Amino acid sequence: MITPRTPAEIRDTLLGYWSAEYAARGETLLVAAGSDAYVLAGVIGVVQALVDQQGQQIARDIFPLSASDEGVARFGDQYGIAQRPATAAALSAQVTGASAATTYAIPAGTQLSWTDGLLYDVLDTSVTTDVSKHATITIRCSTTGSTTTRAVGDVLTFQSAPAGLNPTAPVTAVGTVGEDAESYQAWAARITARLQERPASGNRSDWAAWALSYTGTSIVDAYVYPLLQPPASTPGNGTANVLGCVTVVAVGPAQGDSTTNTRIVPANDGVVRVDGGTLLRVVGYIEGDRTANGDLTTQGTQLRPVTMAYGDYTVEAINTQPQNVEAVLTVTDANAFSFAYASSPGLSGTSDATHVVVSGNYGPGGVVDLSGLSVLVYIGTANYRGGYYRTTLGAGSYNGGTGLTTFEVDELPHAPVAPSFVYPATPCWEAIRAATFDYFDGLGPSDSSPPSRWPTQDAQGRSTLYRSALAGRYTQTDGVLAASISTPGTDTTPSTWKTVLTLGSLLVHA
Repeated sequence: MITPRTPAEIRDTLLGYWSAEYAARGETLLVAAGSDAYVLAGVIGVVQALVDQQGQQIARDIFPLSASDEGVARFGDQYGIAQRPATAAALSAQVTGASAATTYAIPAGTQLSWTDGLLYDVLDTSVTTDVSKHATITIRCSTTGSTTTRAVGDVLTFQSAPAGLNPTAPVTAVGTVGEDAESYQAWAARITARLQERPASGNRSDWAAWALSYTGTSIVDAYVYPLLQPPASTPGNGTANVLGCVTVVAVGPAQGDSTTNTRIVPANDGVVRVDGGTLLRVVGYIEGDRTANGDLTTQGTQLRPVTMAYGDYTVEAINTQPQNVEAVLTVTDANAFSFAYASSPGLSGTSDATHVVVSGNYGPGGVVDLSGLSVLVYIGTANYRGGYYRTTLGAGSYNGGTGLTTFEVDELPHAPVAPSFVYPATPCWEAIRAATFDYFDGLGPSDSSPPSRWPTQDAQGRSTLYRSALAGRYTQTDGVLAASISTPGTDTTPSTWKTVLTLGSLLVHA
């Protein structure tokens, strides 16, 4: 690889050479700044430095991963691997009508807007309300990019509300996440992967590429199981070592802090997420019946090899297996837990979203005064990823008759779930949650038996939860000095094939 030199380095090198040549003849060359030799060497230095840089870039352009953006584009064009375009978010929203069980027409061109000015096209031509006067519409942003995705609960406003419908519509589900155009770095990595696993009219690389090229829903990873015959109905393991068969498991984007497992790619209708469900629209794309965006077409190309029968392959969402996590942490003084874990009180079923009620006297003069302390309260994994929510208790009020202490709190996302306990919290709780989410969102689907998954677990997406690896994520978090995992008690692998471990409840303590 050429290492470019600066113009000054080249100039000084030339002056050194020239001075040596003059000295060999018994002469002295004037090389001071401003001399003819100095100016000439400087001009040559500027030109040669540019030549050096060009030579370095030519050398880097030999490989996609080190190539310039233009070089990556040339590789993509040469090998027929297009850059993935930006996509628009597709959502479901709830509209409210004037009356129940009534059909309302939606004129062509009807749009809803978000507060930043983004517009969402309504794809339905009519809706029929249920007994609650509600109906669901499907919408798609008129522009593309990651900013087009809305959260469940975001309220959109009709530009011009259809007759009989309320002017607003809250988002109820995210079908397709909006994505920015593929970066050149990611494009180069995909080209490299394809060159390393050469296409061969239906090999494992082809199947992964076909699934990943479908843009009608968010698929960020695809795992291929060669010779794995699909089960009679999904979910199911299927039958290994059957010639002429293949199974593809598609994985969606990281779940992060969401309670919706976005790694389960939406099945069938593009909205509903189903563990292990067959992704019929992706299958339709491979059959040539749908475009890459999922729309029906008569101009598509069948990607499935002609030697393989329809039904001898499948594209599925992941199966999931919840796994609770409990970790014991040693933290810095600045991140000390709010009280001793052994003193954790039991939560009363009389608690609600604005009151935490515990059994025993935990107010002033009680067993432990929890007034004003930060604590973890269990509100359920369906309401908050990991289940435990950190809140700060108000002043405790003990009722000797009931034996309960009541604390006012800022409104919780959901009422606490009883029976459970109120546990001490650490200031680095959110960082610990983020580290846990990142670890679980990096797990891949489990292998078949005999093993056939590609990419292999040594290359990408291990399916086993290694306790030492998770503990290592915690010790890399600011404020955590040491960590050990008490739950699960052993390294854990999913019990069925094509299954990804997902986070159940998350609890940490000293």
